[in-house]
Amino acid sequence: MFPWLDPHVILAATGPWALVVCAVIVFAETGLLIGFFLPGDSLVFLLGMLTGAAQSQNEALSALPLWLVCFVIAVMAFAGDQTGYSIGRLSLRSERIARSVQGRLAPHSAKASHFFARFGGPAILLARFIPIIRTFVPFAAGVAGYGRTRFLFWNGVGALIWGIGLPVAGHLLGGIPWIADHVDVILVLIVVLSVLPVAIRLAVGWLQSRRPAA
Repeated sequence: MFPWLDPHVILAATGPWALVVCAVIVFAETGLLIGFFLPGDSLVFLLGMLTGAAQSQNEALSALPLWLVCFVIAVMAFAGDQTGYSIGRLSLRSERIARSVQGRLAPHSAKASHFFARFGGPAILLARFIPIIRTFVPFAAGVAGYGRTRFLFWNGVGALIWGIGLPVAGHLLGGIPWIADHVDVILVLIVVLSVLPVAIRLAVGWLQSRRPAA
């Protein structure tokens, strides 16, 4: 991992601006398509662990109330997904993109529309917990024409669960001595567990593609 993507480095270097920087990263991860490489789960988990901690590498975080952290993270997660969705909707106004969607990308567009029509709500909710996937699902939902009101609802549910659950989990588990002493291991484990569903799905797809046709 690049040092500037290390959650420890980010929270230690940003001082009193730690929460603001984390909020921007959470927004950019899903609001901007180029934000797929940014740390999300591990950063928010560590943020919750250091919030209100008696001994913290960032004194400003130790003075923050947990409810404020949860509120800010949940709001920015919601705003990020809504922005990604809106970009997807607005992209169809581009004649070049619209022609591509209606032309050579038509089969993929039809599949995306069918996918969101069938699994839209649960897919949007679950995508919030899977790195990389959560960056592109809001945009894809917008391009596929998934209903704005339905997306708003499922995005809100996912943002609340993720934005509150991760900081609270970090805050509570940070009080366990073993976890506090092995934060690096926990952060790596979070990343591994987060990308595991994607890795399994890719592996299954690869194996199926190599299977000889009957």
